[in-house]
Amino acid sequence: MRKFIYFLTFFLFFLSACSEGNSDIKENQTSKVAPFLFSMNAMFSDAEKFISFPIWFNDALVSKYKIKKITRNLYFIELEDSMEINNLKNDIPREKREYWFFENGQLKELNFSFFYDDERIGNFTFLYKSIKDKYGYASVIETNNLDDIDYSYDKNMDFPYKIHLKVKQTEKYLAYQDLESGDFLFYMLGKKNWGPLSIDTILNPTQNDIIVLGKPLFPTKQYRVINKVNERDVQQFRYNSISNRIETIIKQESPFESKRTLNYNLKGYCNGYIDSTFSGKLFLTRIVTEIKLDKLNRPVRIIHRKENQQDKTARISIELISYE
Repeated sequence: MRKFIYFLTFFLFFLSACSEGNSDIKENQTSKVAPFLFSMNAMFSDAEKFISFPIWFNDALVSKYKIKKITRNLYFIELEDSMEINNLKNDIPREKREYWFFENGQLKELNFSFFYDDERIGNFTFLYKSIKDKYGYASVIETNNLDDIDYSYDKNMDFPYKIHLKVKQTEKYLAYQDLESGDFLFYMLGKKNWGPLSIDTILNPTQNDIIVLGKPLFPTKQYRVINKVNERDVQQFRYNSISNRIETIIKQESPFESKRTLNYNLKGYCNGYIDSTFSGKLFLTRIVTEIKLDKLNRPVRIIHRKENQQDKTARISIELISYE
């Protein structure tokens, strides 16, 4: 049963993290920036796995709009049922993500629930024991509310959510340890220490440790190293040089490369993104994501359409978002 949860979670993250080609969403070239509720360099990406870094929301806007809770319901839609999107509110989702907030906008509690054949098969709750520090880190504990989950999972399978313990904080770097695997997550803060020799000398990382250049809130590059200098599992984050708005995220996992291009409307709000996957120079597939906003420019419906090489939709998934 737990293997199914891992598979479902991996699929949802893959759906969020794989860009390019023609699309109904037109990329806006304006550099106009508007404060957005979601942090788009962290939301809908692998950063959602890092539970100890609840940096997915704009705390100031959560507080401004007096949001106490955000709920994300995730659905998979068969192509022949695509006309039923507007009726999803009455259906049981495949996954539900619930976020509770303090009055200052910081995250207080997080809950993931998984469903299969209309039955809940898994539930994970994370409680934050401290507010975030200036780097976005917060102490958190996990509780499990469902007794019948099978824990005899494959030990080689990557647990989808990561809880980290802060180990060291210096002027040069931050060090956190994964409580499940014991591997380290390093943030090298200053550009002058971003070279491979400095990384190896200061951090001495193993091949399983994750190295991030920049701060958690604004990473520039993320990778692992082999034989001290060879990089693997590389992610690069590119921001607008004037506004510092995230524009592209490139992810390399040999033999594949994926590119996310974020799109913004004329008012400066993110209205979608395109994830394209390549093998070498060969285009394989893309996911076109459209973000519908309410009158307060908050995301309320997100449609992910996976398309093949012939630009035909192969799969649809939907997220419905509500606020309390």
